[in-house]
Amino acid sequence: MSSSRTVRFVQNMACTAAYQITAMIMGFITPRLMILYYGSEVNGLIVSVTEFLTYFKMVEAGLAAAAIAALYKPLADGDKDVVSGIVSAARLFYRKAGFLFCGLTVLFAIVYPFVVPVCDINGLQMSALSEMLLILSMGIAGALEFFTLSRYRVLLTADQKTYVVSLTSMSSLLLSTALIVVLPYLGAEVTVVRLAASLTILLRSVILSRYTAKRYPDVNPEAKPDRSALGKRWDALYVELTEVFQQGAGVILTSLITRDASILSVYGLYHMVTVGLWGILKMGTTGIYSIFGNLLVSGDKPGFQKAYRDFECLYHTVGSVLFGAAAVLIVPFVTLYTHGVEDVNYTVPAIGLLMIVEALSNQCKMPMDLMISSSGMFREVRWHCVAQVATTVVLGTALGIAGLSYGVEASVCGVLLGVILGNLVRAAFQLRFVPKSITGLPWKDSLRRMLRLALTVAVIAAPFLLWVSPPRRFYTWVMYAVVLVIYASVVSLASAWLFDREALRSLLGRVGFMVGNITKKNPASR
Repeated sequence: MSSSRTVRFVQNMACTAAYQITAMIMGFITPRLMILYYGSEVNGLIVSVTEFLTYFKMVEAGLAAAAIAALYKPLADGDKDVVSGIVSAARLFYRKAGFLFCGLTVLFAIVYPFVVPVCDINGLQMSALSEMLLILSMGIAGALEFFTLSRYRVLLTADQKTYVVSLTSMSSLLLSTALIVVLPYLGAEVTVVRLAASLTILLRSVILSRYTAKRYPDVNPEAKPDRSALGKRWDALYVELTEVFQQGAGVILTSLITRDASILSVYGLYHMVTVGLWGILKMGTTGIYSIFGNLLVSGDKPGFQKAYRDFECLYHTVGSVLFGAAAVLIVPFVTLYTHGVEDVNYTVPAIGLLMIVEALSNQCKMPMDLMISSSGMFREVRWHCVAQVATTVVLGTALGIAGLSYGVEASVCGVLLGVILGNLVRAAFQLRFVPKSITGLPWKDSLRRMLRLALTVAVIAAPFLLWVSPPRRFYTWVMYAVVLVIYASVVSLASAWLFDREALRSLLGRVGFMVGNITKKNPASR
């Protein structure tokens, strides 16, 4: 990675980190407020509806990836006419997708209340109309994103300026969370609260619109659309459909199999933790595929291979710290988080541990997934996606139904096992394809890093799970977490030094290079 690419990567990573940390903190605040003010079943409804709405956003699947891939070369060449044509085509596609999303959301709002009935905090069943209005209020955010935001995000991501998207998203998120905190305290209905939160996306759209108009004055979003540039959309569709499906498969299958809003609330809280972990890992991946895409376009194969090797080592080393610590901390955290909530039992160790395993099985292949996005080789991996989804649906449904005879908690565990097996099937396909067709590196290197990740997580978690009593207060939990993360970091670095020494040395060299550059630019700091 050249110095300019490294600087852009650090800039994007820092801003993404700030956004992801904010999102994680805000994400921890919101569910507890929903449970305390409106009840566990209402929170379960919100969890389920959120996943369904995420599925409906798949009407744009492949569009962003295809547009970003098509923009790499014209942006690098400074060809504003080609950039304008692609942006214009993306705008038209997003508008059509937006109308389709609205239609699906309205249809879902009509049907869902009759499938999953919900009681409020007082034990009174919500009317079908109330559920419908709540779903529609949540769907407004997705509609606004299609019509006002998406085309700006595509352009900025392709131009390695994801830090702008992160900063504007953070401002919108802070306002949204502030409303979710204040409005329930004032006695607002849950529908009003979610509607107000959805409308905050307009702030993000206004800021991005003004920034892109100033930063790209020669790009005309109303130019003649170049639809051919987005020809890879349908190939990218399979990849994005699979990713979105896998992220929400547990919630969707649990909803359809159990039809129990309370267990959805339990699932949602444990899933919230893994989403936070994914957000931390995303700090280092947002914008990285545009850098690798630029390296591939430039033809710098040795530079690309070295950068990928270092990135894969970094990703798995950081991942082992996060997942190792989370395997120990997730159940005590959820127990403390739901202290005082008596309508549902949230302390379910089996679900907590399987949730971490599911996240680990998904994230272990993420560096290879990013290379597919960077190279635009979506068509070649379509059957990988089909195999993953088929495994998840068939086994998740079968195991979920089988577990239902032992209770809804066992059903959730069965669903999670199906999702894990689907992730492993996809990882096996990626391991065969990516090294051979994209990176040109030995597949055994990637397999070794994946196995190192799993083994390191087990070494970190086992002593605490077997011999150390979990904390019973938040203060103790925080101190416990600090000690655990330090221990996990030492174990992970030792593991990298033993099994991936060359890549670790290269990573340390990059860190030293970046620190040296920062010191040179800020002589006062010396």
